Parts: sequence; C-alpha cells; structure tokens
Amino acid sequence: MILTIREIATKLGVHEQTLRNWERLGLLKISRLGGNRTRIYNEKDLILCKKIASFSDQGINLRGIKVLLAREKSERPKLMATNHRH
Repeated sequence: MILTIREIATKLGVHEQTLRNWERLGLLKISRLGGNRTRIYNEKDLILCKKIASFSDQGINLRGIKVLLAREKSERPKLMATNHRH
C-alpha cells in the first residue's frame, strides 16, 4: 500500500503540517519522495503514525513520544532474542 501525506493525514484526522513536524523532529521518516517531491508512505509508516497520534491523544508531548519510540526500538531486538531461545 502506498499513501501520500494527504491520505495519511486524512486517515489520522490531523493536518499535513503535523506529519511534516513529526518528520522534522525525527519521529517519522519519509519512505520516499515521488516524482514531484510528494511524500510517499507505506503501511508500516501508517502504523507508526497511528502510534504517534495515539500517544499524542493520551497527552504525551512530542519529546516524550520520541523517548518512548526510541525505547521501544532498542527493546525490540532484546525481545526477539528472548523469543528465539524458547
């Protein structure tokens, strides 16, 4: 699935500028740019955006969200290693 910034913003009920802000802060990375420099996202990006929006809806500020996402990313390899041992 390929989505534009407008499609993701519409699905989340946020403004496109919100997604650009998340990119600037390092919460979200652009999957790729289209021919006219349009941001193009995939389903994995949509899932991440939903997670960021959910944290934001819970009142967590963007700095806190960045910390949570970094912690989750660093713990993922540990969880995978634990699951492979059993």
